[in-house]
Amino acid sequence: MKFPKPLAAVKSALAAMKSALATAFRSVFRWQYVVPRVVVVLAVVLTVKYGLDPFLRWAMITAGEAAIGAKVEVAEVTTSLRGGEITIMGIAAANPQKLMRNLLEAEQLRLEVDAAQLLRNRVVVHDGLIGGLQFDSERTTSGALEAAVGADAGPSALDPIISAAQGKALAWFDDLSGRVEQDLMASLATPKVIDELEKRWPEQYEALKARAEELRVKSKQIEATFREVKKNPLRNLPQLEQLQQDLAKTQAELKSTLAEIKGLPEQAKADRNAIDAARKQDERFFREHLKLANIDAGELNQYLLGETAGGYLSQTTYWIDQAQKFFPKKKMAPPSRARGTNVLFVARKQPKFLVERVKLAGEARVSGQPLTFTGELVDAASEPELHDRPLRMTIVGAGAIDGKVVVELDRRGDVPHDSLTIDVPKLLLADRTLGKADKLAVKVTPGEASIKADIHIDGDQLTGVIEVRQSSTLAADTPMLRDDRLAAVLQESLSGVDQLAATVHLSGTLKKPDLKIESNLGPQLAAGVNGAVRKYLTERKDRLVAKVQGKVDQQVAKLETRRQEAQQELLAK
Repeated sequence: MKFPKPLAAVKSALAAMKSALATAFRSVFRWQYVVPRVVVVLAVVLTVKYGLDPFLRWAMITAGEAAIGAKVEVAEVTTSLRGGEITIMGIAAANPQKLMRNLLEAEQLRLEVDAAQLLRNRVVVHDGLIGGLQFDSERTTSGALEAAVGADAGPSALDPIISAAQGKALAWFDDLSGRVEQDLMASLATPKVIDELEKRWPEQYEALKARAEELRVKSKQIEATFREVKKNPLRNLPQLEQLQQDLAKTQAELKSTLAEIKGLPEQAKADRNAIDAARKQDERFFREHLKLANIDAGELNQYLLGETAGGYLSQTTYWIDQAQKFFPKKKMAPPSRARGTNVLFVARKQPKFLVERVKLAGEARVSGQPLTFTGELVDAASEPELHDRPLRMTIVGAGAIDGKVVVELDRRGDVPHDSLTIDVPKLLLADRTLGKADKLAVKVTPGEASIKADIHIDGDQLTGVIEVRQSSTLAADTPMLRDDRLAAVLQESLSGVDQLAATVHLSGTLKKPDLKIESNLGPQLAAGVNGAVRKYLTERKDRLVAKVQGKVDQQVAKLETRRQEAQQELLAK
C-alpha cells in the first residue's frame, strides 16, 4: 500500500525518532549497571523493614543476658526510622541471685531517636518513656540461663562482722544465763561444812556413848569378879593378876574417853573456825560470781541492728553493682595509629550511644500498700568520658513511700565516682524483731519512720551514712534468762523509749564493706541490762547469804545444845 508523500515522511520521521530514543535510553541508564544496584537497595529496604525489629530484639536479649548472667525477655520490638521511634514491649530481666524474681520489669519502653544521627553512625535518644516499671517483681518461670551453671553466692562479706558482734553479745548473755541458772547453794562451802558437822557430831556422840557404856559394863564385870576373887585370894591369885591388868586397861580407856569428852568444847571451837573459813570462801565465790563485765553498747548495737543494716547495705551495693555492669568502668583506649593522612576536625568526639532523657513510671507494693513512682534517666552514654555530664537517675515515690532516690554514675575521669542519695521523710514500717528471738531480742512495734542515705563509691572505696528514725515502742524479750524478775527489770529499762534512732557509717569496699552502727537502742538497753544484772545478782547473793546464815546459825545452835547435853550425859556416867 502506498501512502501519500506527506504521510510517508511522517512515518519515516517517527521511525527515526523511535530508533534514536531507544539508543539514547540504553546509553543513559545502562541497565546492566542499574538493575543489580536496584535489587541491592530493595533488599536493604526489605531487610530494614522486616528484619531490623527481630535483630534488635535478639541483640537486646543477647547483650542483656551476657551482662547480668540471667534471662532477659523482650516480647516485641517495633521501629519507625521515618519517625525516629523505637517501641519495646514486655521487658523482663531476671535476678541472677533470685531466679524466681526479676531485677526489673517494664510494660513498655518508647524511645525517640534522632534519625539524622543514625546516618552518622550514632544513636541519640532525645526523649523516651519507660512505663509500667517494677523492681524485684515475681516470675512464673526460673530466670536461669539454659547453659549456665548456678553459682553459689556464698556468704556475705558482712557475715563475719555481724557474726562476731553476735558472738560477743551472746557470749555475755550465755555467761549471764549460766550464772542465773547456776545452783549457788551447791557451790557454797558453808552448807557443806554444816552438813558434815551435822553428820559427824551425832556419830561422835554415839561412839562416845557406846564407849562409855562399854566401860560401865566392863567396870561392873571387873567389880563383880573382884568380889568373887577376894573371897579366896590365894586360890584365885592368877585371876587376880588378870583383873589388875583389865582394870589398868579400863582405867586407861576411861581416862582417854574422859579427855575426849572434856575436849568437846575445844573441838566445837575448831568447828566454828572451820565454819568461818567456809564463810570467807563463800564470800570470795560471791565476789567472783558478781564480777560480770558490763555488756558493750556498741556490740549490742551490732548484735541487734547488724542484720538489718547489713541487709540494707547488701541490697544497696548489689543494685549499684548491677548498674555498673551496664556502663564502662575505664576510659576508652585511643585507637591504634594506621597509615594514612591525619585530618583534624573542629567538632569534638561524641559517644556512639547517648540517652539524653527517658522518663520513668511504675508501681509497686510496700508492706501491702500501693506505691507509684515517677522519675527520669538522663545522660546515659556508651563512652561517658566523651559526654559533658554524668549519668543520673531520679525516682520520686508517692503512696506507701513519699521520697526521692537519686543515683549518679560518673565515668568521665580516670577514677569512677558513683553516688546514691535517698531521702524518705515518711515511711510506715511493720513490726519486726531485732536480735535472736530465742536469746535476746527487742520487738519494735509498727511506726512511722524516716530514712536518709548518702553513699559514695570512689573507685573501689565505699563511704557513706544511712540514718533511720522510727517512732515506735520497744520491748525486750529474754527467753534465755528464764527469770521473770530479771526479764521485768530489762523490760522496764526500755519502757521510756519511744523512738528508735540508728546511724550506720559505711566504709571499706564494694565487695568487702564494713559498717559501724550508732543507735540509742544499744546504750539504753546496755545501761538497763548492766544495772538490772548487777541489782539482780546482788539481791540474789544477799538473799542466799541471809538464807545460808540463818540456816548456819540455827544448825550451830542446835549442835551446840546437843554437844553440851551429850557432854553432861557422858560425864554423868
